[in-house]
Amino acid sequence: MPTRRQFLQTTTAVVLPGLAPAAGPALPTWRLSPEGWGNAPADNVKAVIDSAILELWRHFPRRTIEPIFIQRGKEGPIVHFKRNGLKEVVMMLDTQDLYWCQYVYQFAHEFCHILCGFDDDWKGNLWFEESLCETASLFVLRRLAETWAKKAPYENWRSYASNFAEYAQDVIDSRVNLPDNDIEGFYRRHQAELEANPTDRELNGRFSLFLLRQIETAPSLWESVTWLNSAPAQKGETLATYLLKWHNAAPARCRGFIETIARKLGQPLAT
Repeated sequence: MPTRRQFLQTTTAVVLPGLAPAAGPALPTWRLSPEGWGNAPADNVKAVIDSAILELWRHFPRRTIEPIFIQRGKEGPIVHFKRNGLKEVVMMLDTQDLYWCQYVYQFAHEFCHILCGFDDDWKGNLWFEESLCETASLFVLRRLAETWAKKAPYENWRSYASNFAEYAQDVIDSRVNLPDNDIEGFYRRHQAELEANPTDRELNGRFSLFLLRQIETAPSLWESVTWLNSAPAQKGETLATYLLKWHNAAPARCRGFIETIARKLGQPLAT
């Protein structure tokens, strides 16, 4: 997490009375717990999350997902495997007040797990999904910096746009930026650590910067994560098998991206 600008907010972060959010494309079904967000009005929190959703959701034109319920958590952000009584996916965000950058960072990560079809199975290759979700956080922050500068959910929020870019840059600056020709070496050096602790943000954060470079050049590649967990992971499954299953489940339009990742990781696909 960033240090120099860990929490960013501005005097224009609260919506002015009488203003309405800008209309946009249809979003997936989700609802927000009205309580627990400190001095942030629930409708403001909803507007921020709606905006963050769209930066990823626009790249899933054929996708449907289960309804989502977002609550305030106190032990870190998480999306639960068990659905609630209304058959909603439950997401907890550990933030409050007007820290819009932190809402976006946490939400985009957890939303990416949902888009990946997250499952409660063997965790040996979970580091890869965690890296994708860290990539989603940075991607959404950087895109919102551009989107809000042109058209924020509320007009008086446009001046906040640069904060998203600054927050993302702080995260990037805190991580080792691996060159493309060292991705295989990185994996071989840290394979045991990645498999043992898939949420090691220092390690999967490094890999996320490589993924960010790939996806920012062609954001439609996000659609490929739809098929990441098409089949349950078996205990002891190798990374090569994990990637091959993903590749074979994905449509032809997504396979080139998966092949590139596998090749960079030194895991050629035996298709």
